[in-house]
Amino acid sequence: MNPRKIVFRVDASLKIGTGHVMRCLTLAEALRERGCECRFICREHPGNLIDLISERGFTAHGLPSAEAELGLEHEVDSPAHAAWLGADWRKDATQTRKAMGDVTVDWLVIDHYAIDERWERELRPFCLKLMVIDDLADRNHDCELLLDQNLVEGWQDRYCGKVPKTCALLLGPEYALLQPVYADLHDRVPPREGPIRRILVYFGGADTDNLTGMTISAFGSLKTEDISMDVVIDPASPHIAAIRKLAWNDKRISLHERLPSLAPLMTRADLAIGASGATSWERCCLGLPSAVITLAENQRPIAAELHKLRLVQCLGHKDEVDEHAMTEILRRLMKNGLESGWSERCGHAVEGKGTSRVSSILVVGDINSLHARPATLNDERIVLCLSNVSSTHTKNSTRDIPQSTETTKGFQKCLRDIDNYRVFIVETSSSIPVSMVCFSRHETSWSIWILHQPHLGSFIKDDMALEEALLALRKSSAEVLIFSGMQNDNMAPMSAAKRYARYANSTRQKRLEIAVCTDRGSWINASVPKLILGWLAEGHSVSWSHDASTLPGGDLCFYLSYGRIVDAKTRSRYKNNLVVHASDLPKGRGWSPASWLILEGVERLPLTLLEAVDAVDAGPIYLQKWIPLHGAELIDDWRDLIADATIDLARSFVSRHPEILHEAREQTGDSSSYPRRRNTDSELDSTKTLAEQFNHLRIVDNKDYPAFFKHKGQEFILKISRRPSSGGRNS
Repeated sequence: MNPRKIVFRVDASLKIGTGHVMRCLTLAEALRERGCECRFICREHPGNLIDLISERGFTAHGLPSAEAELGLEHEVDSPAHAAWLGADWRKDATQTRKAMGDVTVDWLVIDHYAIDERWERELRPFCLKLMVIDDLADRNHDCELLLDQNLVEGWQDRYCGKVPKTCALLLGPEYALLQPVYADLHDRVPPREGPIRRILVYFGGADTDNLTGMTISAFGSLKTEDISMDVVIDPASPHIAAIRKLAWNDKRISLHERLPSLAPLMTRADLAIGASGATSWERCCLGLPSAVITLAENQRPIAAELHKLRLVQCLGHKDEVDEHAMTEILRRLMKNGLESGWSERCGHAVEGKGTSRVSSILVVGDINSLHARPATLNDERIVLCLSNVSSTHTKNSTRDIPQSTETTKGFQKCLRDIDNYRVFIVETSSSIPVSMVCFSRHETSWSIWILHQPHLGSFIKDDMALEEALLALRKSSAEVLIFSGMQNDNMAPMSAAKRYARYANSTRQKRLEIAVCTDRGSWINASVPKLILGWLAEGHSVSWSHDASTLPGGDLCFYLSYGRIVDAKTRSRYKNNLVVHASDLPKGRGWSPASWLILEGVERLPLTLLEAVDAVDAGPIYLQKWIPLHGAELIDDWRDLIADATIDLARSFVSRHPEILHEAREQTGDSSSYPRRRNTDSELDSTKTLAEQFNHLRIVDNKDYPAFFKHKGQEFILKISRRPSSGGRNS
């Protein structure tokens, strides 16, 4: 699978500050860990962080900063911060489009107060999906996903009418884009209490108002030898020289410039003094009490809410706090020490997993991006949240969930009746619930019901969740599973549950009884749910078993990667028994033909759908498909290709049934057979180069039968995987 391509449009400057770029870098690094390719597009404002972005291993495209800002913010209907863009929005959109190039961009991520729906509409044709990171809620957006990590009064409704109805809203500090180290340290740092011994001062990277210098001067007037201070400032700050001089003259002060993370200093500090921006959530995550001064209008409501929740002490706006006031504030805090419970309240507010949550949503649709697990009683709040679909936007948060007695009773009934109900929660890799899938049994067959997150519906389809749940059901049950779309279900197992019943609109005349038989541990199993759901959608009845002797009988049975011989008596239960074999029959009968062919260096893999008969792989052929290879596919890659082609062949056979039965052709020509491969076949020749043995490495399974070689009387395992790509600066 090709890596997802994600582009960030974000700026830093002496006026904007560094916070927007830093949180985007945090998200980009998490996405890179998930195999994505991330690029940045930034205007070359004074104080930009383009070099830092490149140092972190990302391609950074610089937009020229030659245009005057004068008059930009006075255009009709312009955002309040329009001047921050450094260009007319139309020109910025054009330049961004050019910097994006001709590649397909999966996500365009925008973190900029000067960009609104007009700019976004211009770029929409050039990206598959668009995400906005915002703090202000002061303009309209045209996007699939919006993130606002702030906790302010009325946070639940601040984007109503400002985004499309299908937009997913990720609101609140549970989605704060913090570096992974904060989540790691969250449960390790003990709460602070008692006297203050160490203070951390950080007002953002630039601090053009020099609140850092004011705080140092105020601290300097207090002769407290037992209290030390860490000061963090960016070397690009216009006040860096004065701050260096102040710090140099006070041995209690340690000055730090452009740190990769504030976490080490936060863990040592008893109190922080700073602004009320993105750093608020880092401080809370590590349980660090803070006294804050707001630097911008958007910080006022954040500080007010945090002050109300007793998470910070708000000292006022930047023009309300002078050196004398700061001196008295420091004197009071040092005298009284930390209020009991302050640190614990901070730690409870933010757990630090927001970056993982957000990145897991952006890669939904990739392999292993979703998984299903059995529901427990602890999931009741999740089910209630999924049931609450009546509001204009369903926010992805469980802070305020309406209660529903009907839903609660239905959920508990399903958990108790394990013979007739199986309930699964489908979630992202970071445990964000996407859907609840309930399987209900009537006599011998199962129906499928789903509750899903409507706010994720624009990029998470029902089938994605259903496939994971169906696979989980298959793994949890040893019996044959029979699904019939035509049975009578009196009512949904839970309120608001939606029946998987697209077959109701099918115009197909004849309904087939189809079976799929696979080995329990086969790699093909992950693709079978897609096949089953497709046939259910067409109105067929479908069963799935890992044991041919349990098959119920019917019209068609597909034996996919099934390693046991099926006798004539078992085959007689079905009118047709089909096998998919990866060779150009009659050549390549027998075991693991795809592996043998790749070892031979073929450029195409043949896939043949044939009738199963007494002789192995000798029946008449119905369909054939050839899969092109480029020569670098590893085992998971070419297995995915075979799985997709297998599904295509099986679907094609069913869609053309029964006419296709008349197209069967007998096998002709010389036959050949492959032997069964054993674990010992994974041995490499230590006298040959890796390039010479690359095809051998392409067919080994790192988990079950990894490559190995012998050297000096010992065996060594060698595992292979593809390395994600990265980039550098490109102006």
